[in-house]
Amino acid sequence: MRTARLLIGATLLVTASCSSGSNPSVISSGAIDGSTPVNSVVSSTPDMAAVSWGACTDKDVTNTSLQCATVTVPLDYTQPTGDTIDLALVRLPASGTRKGAVLFNPGGPGGSGFDYVAQAGDSVVQGLGLTDFDLIGFDPRGVDRSNGLRCQSDADIDKYQFLDDTPDTPAEQRLLDESTTAFEQACTAKYGDALRFYSTDNTAQDMDAIRAALGDDTISFLGVSYGTYLGATYATMFPSRVRAMVLDSAFEPTGDTVEEQYTTQLVGFEHAFDDWASWCQGTDECAFRTADVPAAWDTLIQQLDDHPLANTDGRIGNQSVMQLATIAALYSKTQWPVLGSALAKARDGDPSGIFDLADSYNERHPDGTYDTIGQSNPIIVCASGLEAAIPPDPAALIAKLQQEAPRFARTIKPSDFRDDCAGMMPHVTPRALTYHGTAPILVIGGKNDPATPYRWAEEMTAAMGDTATLVTFTGEGHGQLLASSCVTALEGSTLTDLERPADGTSCDPDPEIEKPTWWDGLPVPDGIGDTYPDSALLGALGLSPSDAYSELRLTDLDPQQALSAYDSALTSSGFTAAGTQEPFTGAHQGIYVNKDSDVLSVVTLGSEAMASPELESVRNLLPTGKTLVILLYLKP
Repeated sequence: MRTARLLIGATLLVTASCSSGSNPSVISSGAIDGSTPVNSVVSSTPDMAAVSWGACTDKDVTNTSLQCATVTVPLDYTQPTGDTIDLALVRLPASGTRKGAVLFNPGGPGGSGFDYVAQAGDSVVQGLGLTDFDLIGFDPRGVDRSNGLRCQSDADIDKYQFLDDTPDTPAEQRLLDESTTAFEQACTAKYGDALRFYSTDNTAQDMDAIRAALGDDTISFLGVSYGTYLGATYATMFPSRVRAMVLDSAFEPTGDTVEEQYTTQLVGFEHAFDDWASWCQGTDECAFRTADVPAAWDTLIQQLDDHPLANTDGRIGNQSVMQLATIAALYSKTQWPVLGSALAKARDGDPSGIFDLADSYNERHPDGTYDTIGQSNPIIVCASGLEAAIPPDPAALIAKLQQEAPRFARTIKPSDFRDDCAGMMPHVTPRALTYHGTAPILVIGGKNDPATPYRWAEEMTAAMGDTATLVTFTGEGHGQLLASSCVTALEGSTLTDLERPADGTSCDPDPEIEKPTWWDGLPVPDGIGDTYPDSALLGALGLSPSDAYSELRLTDLDPQQALSAYDSALTSSGFTAAGTQEPFTGAHQGIYVNKDSDVLSVVTLGSEAMASPELESVRNLLPTGKTLVILLYLKP
């Protein structure tokens, strides 16, 4: 049965550097055998060789300030001289007097901390004030560069992705039936008994091995979503090794009833859908706007079930693609206009927009290759004992689900409640979380978080003991790192100064940045087109009105020519050039300051930048061959 992956991933925010957005997957269902012991992990760490940092050779690392390394750890910590795994690490070294290291995990299970730090490390360091700390991202065991688990080929993943969950023919039913065991069979054939070693406990043990290899007595940790559970597990296993922790969008499902295991996220996304639909119904920024958006969504998803649409790459856009696209967009309010645009295009016969959203969720690249999260996620879930139990009365639970979450539980049937783990490994009991140390632990809970409910944050705060503090975020979305200035400031204070906010602290969403009085007087150089009003494009860029006041324009000039034209026009009109940079390949950025010290950023993106997989959804919203010009007023 499909629910939501607990993941925050890096997206593009074109300001002075990159920032983060959120991203979504599947948690297996199965039975928890309470008689089976907790994962076989020893809470002691073998002697570790010192980390040897060097230049990064990874093709995804373009920031020359980053350094890379590997740390070798036992596959099975009870057999320290047996098989090993190399963990891939990337760090942004401390630029000040080093006080230690902050490990980062973005969630999942199965999310790449390496990718996040490689793409957004500068923004995290600047936003949280971590200049005196090494910021270290790592791919957990079984993820991408760290012995990434690949049970199935990319072609097989495509084969079983987006199947018709309301089969109309025997062939569709056979493929659906085949898909229920194909992954399990492929994994056991390739990895056998080793699958059980890819657990949260073992990853926490890996974190302590990284700490030891760094030569530090204690470690700080920043985790989002499932990363909060990983951090809390580390604190439980190694309480004396924790310096400080930030647990953003807490995930703590171990005390849930069987009913809660299924209703929690489905109801969360149903509520988020209602909020999106209300917004869409009331603004021209939503391309899917109608008098009754929920009814229009219902009509479209049935239309795609009855008459799927062929995508340009040959894949078939059906109701399963649309549902996953909707889930993906509900993780962040910045994606609401993107969803509206994608649905409007699908209504008009073009499924490319819903594929963009669904592919970003599944971490499928434009060339048809996948990152490992879709395969490592269910294995880590099973190995950690996080799979949901089979309900004693499936029919009664389905009735409740379809009453409380009619859109996201619409096609659930009794056969969907199955044990997806038993064929791969023995069941384990999740470790009970508890912490009795003295380090400050900051827990963030969102009142309108679709993926991790507020009560999980309350439960994690209680489990983490007297030094844990809960901060409430009142806005929309999942994962507030760099998305809320209030939350980000509190997270920074905890990690840098070991300061905890007062009990009962609450953070509201950032206000929208108003247009400055001088904006309408900005020069428009020759060759630069009119404003291009597309809120979906801003969302695809990861920009929200609380990040910057922004304006988009198109031009036939190449990116360097366009930036040069603005440089000449702005300096002639009283702005002072404060520098240029290339945030990533093909992107050109100029920073300008006026007499009032207001900062204006001009970013130009051409075909070279648009070729980046991270900008595929942006590329699909633009006319072919145009350079995109982004003007941003950055709040002082």
